[in-house]
Amino acid sequence: MIHLALLAALLTAQAPPRRAMAVTFDDLPVAGRTVSLPARESVTTGLLRAITRHRVPAIGFVNEGKLDVPGERDAREALLAAWLDAGLELGNHTYSHGGLTATPLDLFERDVIKGEIVTRRLLARRGQVPRFFRHPMTQTGPTRDVRDAFERFLGDHGYRTAPFTIEDSDYVFALVYDQAVTTGDTALAGRVRRAYLAHQDEMVDWFESLARETFQRDIPQILLIHVNRLNAAAMGDVLGRLRARGYGFVTLDRALADVAYRTLDGYVGRNGPSWLHRWRIGLGMPDRLRDEPDPPAWVLEAFRRLQ
Repeated sequence: MIHLALLAALLTAQAPPRRAMAVTFDDLPVAGRTVSLPARESVTTGLLRAITRHRVPAIGFVNEGKLDVPGERDAREALLAAWLDAGLELGNHTYSHGGLTATPLDLFERDVIKGEIVTRRLLARRGQVPRFFRHPMTQTGPTRDVRDAFERFLGDHGYRTAPFTIEDSDYVFALVYDQAVTTGDTALAGRVRRAYLAHQDEMVDWFESLARETFQRDIPQILLIHVNRLNAAAMGDVLGRLRARGYGFVTLDRALADVAYRTLDGYVGRNGPSWLHRWRIGLGMPDRLRDEPDPPAWVLEAFRRLQ
């Protein structure tokens, strides 16, 4: 007879994850001030190592303008190919990362088309096409007419908007971390990394609570983070902590199949809030945007000094 403790352990090991999350990365091949090609290659290698070790079916959203560096174009394109070679997906994030708020619609649409040339070619070699678009700064349109017209444009070109539900201001921490690494300040780099992980825990807590308040249940979450030096260093811990919270990692398709993602996006404006906030507007629920936790004050102060 199987011992009860052993049976319980076996059942626990076979139980499906309690929660689901799709992990999405913006600003490929690499964001931020990591300017040297070797540093960009190191960031890509570090991220892909952690992603594949944790079996995360991630998608990366490309700014093809980052490829156009004389003497480095082929090497930078190879960074995108490495994502596909790892079994991951690539999507469109425009060529130049200009926001729809400040960019006329016709110019923004041209930037989308310009931003798919290399990505489409790399995907075609693998029998794939680009399927998802992520708005830079998740600005979906300053007016309803602009938003709706651009959504029609995306549909006509075979794209679906990639929303997000959780973000953690990683770009704020990443800029301070980059500066610490560049100046050799290992103590500050370690402090930033620890603060980032703690803040991500706080933000996941907060958005989980907001999802339950909005839908009376957990929903598949979509995490938005960036390809940068900080995430390359911390991604193993980030993904491990999410698994410890009960998350299993799923494709963006799988997350979007949940009925919650068919809720009306009621937001129209100049900013780019989480879809949880947008859905609450569509549902006529109280606005909670101002309740989002901020990064620690010392990180924000350092970030503002470096901008």
